[in-house]
Amino acid sequence: MGKGHNIIVVANPKGGVSKTTSTGHLAMALGKKAKVCVVDFDRQKDLSKMFFRGEPDAFFEKANIFTLLKYQTTLKETIKNKYGVDVIVAAPSLRDFQFIASKDIGITLRLKEILNELDSEIILIDTPGSGSYETTTALMAADTVIIPVIPELWSIDTLRDFFKTINETISQGATIEKIYLLPTRWGTSKESEQVHTQLYRTPEFLKKLKEREPRAFDLVPSPEILTSIPFSKTIRDRTEAGEPLAENTNGKAAFSALADKIISELGLFSKV
Repeated sequence: MGKGHNIIVVANPKGGVSKTTSTGHLAMALGKKAKVCVVDFDRQKDLSKMFFRGEPDAFFEKANIFTLLKYQTTLKETIKNKYGVDVIVAAPSLRDFQFIASKDIGITLRLKEILNELDSEIILIDTPGSGSYETTTALMAADTVIIPVIPELWSIDTLRDFFKTINETISQGATIEKIYLLPTRWGTSKESEQVHTQLYRTPEFLKKLKEREPRAFDLVPSPEILTSIPFSKTIRDRTEAGEPLAENTNGKAAFSALADKIISELGLFSKV
């Protein structure tokens, strides 16, 4: 996989925080600068529909992340390409993942093994909006975690609980080295300003958690706060239409800058 493992999981236990929007548009922005694969690990398959709008369920059920994990399809059979990005879609059959994983725990460790066979420089994984076997499985494969947050649903308690989950996965063998908080749908309201201030206090908050409960938080890397993605009707509309962001728009510029930051952090060289 080029330089090595660059598996980035986009996750937050809360729904409605622009995980899928962030994953999809970041993947498209990165796809112009590096070889990228994006994985939809959410049975709602919103990311899959973002890339393949209008396709019937049969299109997604034939070959997807679940068939791949069950060795029913190969990577070559499963990967599709759109907008310069390799895509591994999800399917409604993922609803059975928890049942299968409870009987065969090995399937939760298989994701990283399979993704390591890709020649992608960066792999992004979109996860469900609640604590789930899918999220845990993705975290076990992750090298980096991006946590999108929006002003309206900001909760330090949710972040604390998710840090604890990350700590548990690292204690079980995950190799998560970096965590980023990504402010999304950010405006100029007083609420946005207040939450942004709190975000920058998160490293200190985690430090105090480690002092109080070292066994629960000691392994969690100190988070870095990324530059915010602005609130934009254009981003929302393009996401719903399954289209890339238009050139010379604030949204396009924001995701391009985010892609440059990620590439720099990973020590890669942009192909443009």
